Amino acid sequence: MIYHLLTESEPFSEHFGGALSRWTANVLREDEDSMIVCPWADTSWNFPPRRIIAVPGFTSYRRWALFLRRHPFGHFRTALLNQVLKTLTKRLKKQDTVYIHNRPEFALALHSPCHQLGVKLVLHMQNSHLTYFPKQSMQKLKADAFVFCSSFLKSEALEFGVPLANANVIPNGADEELFFPVPDRGLVANKTSSPVVLFVGRLVPEKGAHLFLAAMKMLKAKGYEVLGRLIGSSSFGMHPKTAYEQHLMREKPSNVEFGEYLSGKDLAEAFRNASVFCCPSIWNEPFGMVNVEAMATALPVVATDVGGIPEIFEQGGGLLVSANRPNELADAIESLLTDSRRRAQLSQEGFRSFQKRYRWQGIRNQYRGLIDSLGTAA
Repeated sequence: MIYHLLTESEPFSEHFGGALSRWTANVLREDEDSMIVCPWADTSWNFPPRRIIAVPGFTSYRRWALFLRRHPFGHFRTALLNQVLKTLTKRLKKQDTVYIHNRPEFALALHSPCHQLGVKLVLHMQNSHLTYFPKQSMQKLKADAFVFCSSFLKSEALEFGVPLANANVIPNGADEELFFPVPDRGLVANKTSSPVVLFVGRLVPEKGAHLFLAAMKMLKAKGYEVLGRLIGSSSFGMHPKTAYEQHLMREKPSNVEFGEYLSGKDLAEAFRNASVFCCPSIWNEPFGMVNVEAMATALPVVATDVGGIPEIFEQGGGLLVSANRPNELADAIESLLTDSRRRAQLSQEGFRSFQKRYRWQGIRNQYRGLIDSLGTAA
């Protein structure tokens, strides 16, 4: 059996979960030899309840998690996690695999019991959490395989000095049953409407929504009839508005509208109704799944040249600009709005790249190849 362990803050839910929930749902849907271990789950991914293990202790552990991750209280953290994760460890048998998502502290805590039981341990990173740990803790980190969502994240870990063995890159993807192109994408979905520039993401400063607003304000000043649509919230699902979101609402120009947090079919439809997608992140984005969702709908992209984003567009599909430069964002968006051939070229490049590199079936094959290489009973 392969136990996929999500984080203490990641429910297994299409609407309330994030990248980890989406990856496990799409990769493991047909794998009866896998279980999802998480704080809680709903029915949105259509997994049978017998494949879900809820960890009651995650609720209390979440209050301590961030503090413990950034301080060298290794023994206390390990003891606490061993207690929290008893729901999982009491099920483990020889030749099982524990596949940990995004939590190196879970791998540190579970290494000893897994080693004693003959259980394989895999750590799959979707973020830079490895670089937040004291180096003495990282030197103790042992796993049978490491997985990263991008080559950027893998290189970052190596530069930090994490002792990686059997390191792999397996990306994220998009569900082509949801995210697919319109038959004939023009500049606007409705000829009586303005073209739409779409932003989708968490409304936190590092995602750059304020830069998106600044770029749209510049386009308005130039006289362009274009609508900016901003979809998201501070976290996954609906949440009370933060100070940053309130600031965005106050500062938004008249050519920008805010939409509610969306997921699934509704989110895919928002991509299909757009003309250009904008990803203005200002941090080292580990991957940027929204860019792949745009490519799956044949939507040309303007994105910042940070973190793992450039890897996504190695085979075309997007224009890359410097981070924290709203004028460059505006210029790139303008160039696509005024050049139908360039839009069509990026649209075609992006969709071809998606089909070749980011379909879930291909990602599922990469995952199964990794599991087979471990020599487990799966």
